[in-house]
Amino acid sequence: MENNRAVYKWLEAPEPITDVVSEETCDVVIIGAGIAGCTAAEAASSEGASVICCEKFSSFTAHGIDIGSVGTVIQKRKGVEIDKALAARLFYEWSQQQANYFLIRTYTEKSGEILDYYIDMAEQIGMTVSLNDEMTARTDWNLLEDKYKQFQTAHVFEITDKCSLKERKWNVGYFVEMVYNRAISQGARFYFNTNAERLITENGAVTGVIVSGKEGYKKIKAQKGVILATGGISDNKEMMRLWCPAALRSDLFENFPVGGNMGDGIVMGVWAGAAITRCNPAPVIHPVNFSVLSPGMNTSWLTVNRDGRRFSSEMAWEPIVTNARLNAPGNVAYAIWDSDYRAHLIKQEPLKAKKLLAGLEEGFKKAVESGEYIKADTIIELADKIGVPADTLQKTIDRYNHWHKLGYDEDFGVPERFLSPVLKGPFYAYKISAWLLSLPHGLHVDHNSQVLTEDDEPIGGLFAVGSVQGDFFANSYPVTIPGSNHGRSITFGHLVGRALAKGQVINGW
Repeated sequence: MENNRAVYKWLEAPEPITDVVSEETCDVVIIGAGIAGCTAAEAASSEGASVICCEKFSSFTAHGIDIGSVGTVIQKRKGVEIDKALAARLFYEWSQQQANYFLIRTYTEKSGEILDYYIDMAEQIGMTVSLNDEMTARTDWNLLEDKYKQFQTAHVFEITDKCSLKERKWNVGYFVEMVYNRAISQGARFYFNTNAERLITENGAVTGVIVSGKEGYKKIKAQKGVILATGGISDNKEMMRLWCPAALRSDLFENFPVGGNMGDGIVMGVWAGAAITRCNPAPVIHPVNFSVLSPGMNTSWLTVNRDGRRFSSEMAWEPIVTNARLNAPGNVAYAIWDSDYRAHLIKQEPLKAKKLLAGLEEGFKKAVESGEYIKADTIIELADKIGVPADTLQKTIDRYNHWHKLGYDEDFGVPERFLSPVLKGPFYAYKISAWLLSLPHGLHVDHNSQVLTEDDEPIGGLFAVGSVQGDFFANSYPVTIPGSNHGRSITFGHLVGRALAKGQVINGW
């Protein structure tokens, strides 16, 4: 840390702000009005606490589709049962045991009942909640071996004609607007176009925040605690260069809103004595065009690098294939398949093949016409079109086809069901792209989500939720529980908000 301070001056605490023009006091101050901050505001205000939420933009912010949760009423209605302890263990193993297991276990144990609270709220105002089994919640991947397991945890909130909320691009926006409206009705105050500048510390504890707005600097004192909900670092190239340089090899950095995830909470926390998470970042990276690819085609196909060589397990496009692509030669990779893709798809996804096949041909045709899918009659022609050595590509295909015939993938261990031989022309290729959706990276916290010092001591009055909560993810985003970043944001936003309103900590698992 000390070496970083010498190079990155923003880690050094600036001069104190002295020209404060006004002051007010409340029970709980929240910095950031995204999914975590708005949930915390709703939770704290529901317990009668006076709440002020400060947001640098002109409105609350929201993006994304899936909310990952374990043990909800929606899952029970569909007969989906998930072993919470197993889910926590597999999630932890994705981090190579670097993350805080107790945070993860609190999430798997508590997220279901917490989301049920909001599902009930949503249904009361005419919204529906379902599992995203069209794309994310793969219907039987929970039966695969542990390293490939994916549970049906991705929940989607949608409006109906009975709901007064306006249509949005991102489904998570419906959830955030709902909890924002409820928080307002419970007396919470939101100060928009208001930048958090410094945390106020007294005797080693955080007691409030200094913010800036059109009227100048204001001091907001918090009688019960301050919650940081400022997002990750996906908009801050300098922080990415310091902590996660591989993410800079992504093709697209379309964050929501632009300039929202600048690491504000990290620097304010460090200035107040906080430690940065001990974990390596786990970037959330998807293919750029995953949402417009023809249904069913974002699954397991032979993947090669620019040299025509297979270099990765093909199970789950994100993050397994996209992460591997970031370190491939030239940062280039292609998925390869043949004209029997329908049969391969049915074999790979038998439980939802009927639904996927319904829109397959139309989407496939459009992808070929637009150039998203590259078509060729021979392997030599395909190799030429994608710029890889034809002889190497053919050898790679022959080896891959051998593993399929053998029924065992000696190179990467892809289950036989997901090996799709490349035998019958015409042949197709898709250039694998990488879209950095989010880069959670934050402050070192304990099992209560309370921010810690470098000596692992809690800083009184300071908590972190959402993507600025460190120690929850590490190394690779765990698709064992799809939608987990939104899910943990809601879970800890709710738990910390309610606990602080009562003058408590959450007493995590």
